[in-house]
Amino acid sequence: MKKFFSFLVLVVAITLFPGTSVLKAASAQQDKSHGIGPVKKVDLGPLNKKWVDEGKGLYNMTCVACHDIDQKKLGPALKNVTKERSPEFIMNLLLNTAQMQKDDPTIKALLKEYNNLPMPDPGLNQAKARSVLEYLRSLAK
Repeated sequence: MKKFFSFLVLVVAITLFPGTSVLKAASAQQDKSHGIGPVKKVDLGPLNKKWVDEGKGLYNMTCVACHDIDQKKLGPALKNVTKERSPEFIMNLLLNTAQMQKDDPTIKALLKEYNNLPMPDPGLNQAKARSVLEYLRSLAK
C-alpha cells in the first residue's frame, strides 16, 4: 500500500507539474526515509555552535569541491537539504556512501540527474558526520 501511495503521488505530481524534476516531485514522500546505514535516529535540538563550526570546516575540506550552498555544481546545492531529507538520511549518506549510491532509490535518481558522477566516500566517523549535519542545518534557517 505504501509503495502504491508513493507511486500515486509521483504520477500526480508529474501530471500536474510536468516541468519539475521527478526527484523534486517525489521528495515529499522520500523525506521520511532514513536511508541505508547505521543511523536509525538523530535527536535534534537547538543548533550547537561548536558542531556548526566543526561541520563548516569539514564541509569546506570535503564537500565544497562538488557541492555549492546555493546552486548546482557537480552535485546538488545543499542549502535546503535538511528540509528535503531526514537527518538520519543525511548522516547515513555521509557514513555509508557506497551502499547508499548502490541501493537507495533517492540517491540512484540523483546520480542519474548528475550524470552518474559518484560521490566519493568522505571518510567521516559518526561524530564528524553529525557536525556536517549541524552545519547543513544552520544553512536552512
